[in-house]
Amino acid sequence: MSEPSLVNLLIVDRSRSDIEHIAKTLSGDGYRIQLTQTDQAEEIRSTVDYQPLDLILLRLADDLPSVAEVRLMVAEAQVDIPIIAVVDDDHRQEPRPARLLEEGADNYFYLDDADHLVAAIHKELRHLRDRKRQQSFEVRFKEGEVRTQALLENIQEAIAYIHEGVHTYANPAYLRLFSYGSKEDLAHIQLVHMVPPGYRDALKSVLRRSIRSGKAIEPVELVGLRSNGQTFPILLECAPTRMNDEPCTQIIVRDATPEKSPYNQQLEEMLKFDTVTGLYSRRFFLEALEIDHDGAVLYILFTDYSTIRYTMGFDALEVFMREAAHLLKPMLAPDDMAACFASEVFVVYLPARSATDPHALAEGIRQTVAEHSFQMNSKLFTTTCCIGVYDAHGSHESVLQVLSRADRACEAARQKGGNQVEIYTPPVEQSQRSQGVADTILEEDEAAIHQLKEALAKGRFVLNYQPIVSFENAEEARYKVYLRLVDEENHHQSIDKLGGVAVRYGMMNTLDKWTILRGMAALIEIHKHGEKPPALFVRLSRNSLSDKDFLDWLIKRFKESRLACSLLVFEIKEDDADESFDETRMLRGRLREMGCGLALSHFGGKPHSERLLRELLPDYIKLDGSLIERLAKAKDENSRQAMAGLAQQAHDLKIRVVAAGVTTAPQMASIWQFGVTLVQGTMVADASAHLDFDFRQYAG
Repeated sequence: MSEPSLVNLLIVDRSRSDIEHIAKTLSGDGYRIQLTQTDQAEEIRSTVDYQPLDLILLRLADDLPSVAEVRLMVAEAQVDIPIIAVVDDDHRQEPRPARLLEEGADNYFYLDDADHLVAAIHKELRHLRDRKRQQSFEVRFKEGEVRTQALLENIQEAIAYIHEGVHTYANPAYLRLFSYGSKEDLAHIQLVHMVPPGYRDALKSVLRRSIRSGKAIEPVELVGLRSNGQTFPILLECAPTRMNDEPCTQIIVRDATPEKSPYNQQLEEMLKFDTVTGLYSRRFFLEALEIDHDGAVLYILFTDYSTIRYTMGFDALEVFMREAAHLLKPMLAPDDMAACFASEVFVVYLPARSATDPHALAEGIRQTVAEHSFQMNSKLFTTTCCIGVYDAHGSHESVLQVLSRADRACEAARQKGGNQVEIYTPPVEQSQRSQGVADTILEEDEAAIHQLKEALAKGRFVLNYQPIVSFENAEEARYKVYLRLVDEENHHQSIDKLGGVAVRYGMMNTLDKWTILRGMAALIEIHKHGEKPPALFVRLSRNSLSDKDFLDWLIKRFKESRLACSLLVFEIKEDDADESFDETRMLRGRLREMGCGLALSHFGGKPHSERLLRELLPDYIKLDGSLIERLAKAKDENSRQAMAGLAQQAHDLKIRVVAAGVTTAPQMASIWQFGVTLVQGTMVADASAHLDFDFRQYAG
């Protein structure tokens, strides 16, 4: 060695002569030894905990701590110290080397072999040095990642990383540029959807050139598409790179909109803000809510607006509205938005991310206005306001519907005498309709209700089963369960028309339970014969979604039948899941705990279908038959790309896609190209009363 190397060494031994022999051997080979020696377990533990050590040499002896004991001390101290066993003549004949390594020794040497001693020490010190260097590299690498992440998060350039066409990362500047609220909103959106359809081929060409050349591509002029549908010119650069050891493409996007003149900027500010109050304008407020209205709205009506106008004039009105806005602004959080909506109306929007409590804010505004003395034309004036509150979170309603609900609540507060806060609640009739329950029986429904009750009393309901085949796995047996009514001629009739009446009068949950019980009975019979039962897809009505006792009833039925919960998949129509979103989300959570599946049927084609998919995360989606028929006949690229995006999103979320209602070969071909391998329809087989379909004929 060119320079003596300092080694902090702990020797566990009682023989002073052997310890000195080891120290001299290492010193003779160029090592400088900082030696600690002991034969007591507590001193070993204290040394490992509080002293810097490079090596531990442990003599094998019955009256000394074992290798396993010392290794445990090192592990508890969370340090990296190699342990080398010292083997003397008494233990040399024992077949111990393999067992020593199993117990935790990193190496061993024979006490009378100096060359073996030096080689073992040299090897373990080299390995220790390599591990520390690797740890240093890992720390520096992580620090570099943190610095890079911080740079990406704070840089003003819009940067994203794309893997297989989907965003894996987008920095805040990129989200702002395309008007997305969070990274989650962009997680499953393909890059091609960030430009209008007419520019997508050009974008794909740029990406292909970058991947094939392995080099960055010079900026290309394209058109961007914001989340609200607004288009704007962009310059796009792309370069192949890697993220998390996966090949991807780095995208840099710049807004190429020509710089606005001072006049245009001033005009935009005038359109954005109300000139009298300084609050947002009605136009800007409505545009903002079109993008996001998943929050609460306050509709504030000033009671004496007309009195001020007629008795004091328009100048006094401006003073009054300006002073009222001045009272309002300090009460809002940074995320809240207030606007002058009409001559005597302010509106406030509290997004879902806002920490402001809508009712508390409304009460605070009401009280502040009532207690404040307005000064106009050298006179003091007091007034009150009426406030309507509507929480639109998760409602999927339009902006006008949301504002209408808040306005209706405000009117209710005004009719009660003013100076009040009213929270919007649906009328009793509407609430009952949303649950599928009517309060009085219409004359035209009486015959249908009588028919349903008679069929239940006389046992004239039966189940039919239609196979859902998999083109990938012959072992996957699934059936859709249909409830049929047996007429007087013993024909099986669909209850679709009767089902609407049953839902309207709260009877369908009884039929749902009847279907579940009969389906379970069929599965029990199959199990008794030693065969593997299939999975049954059973539809749940809106009545069952609103039935608070349904899940408890279902759990008891599973316990009684001793069937696996995974054998039932409950179908809910997309429209029902949309109308009863909270109930469906709660049901989804409970079914997942039990092990049952959830499918959204008649799915696709609505503006918020993708959002519903992300929120509920069902196990299956069943594409609507009419959607598949339109796709088979459609010639435009937009329909195909919409279907491709939906199928890709389901695949990314690990949701199985079922093509339901497939009746023709063109329909089959139209969905096959999107990777849909689960099919149900008359093209496969008609529904029958038996669970005996041969699924193997469609696999492979």
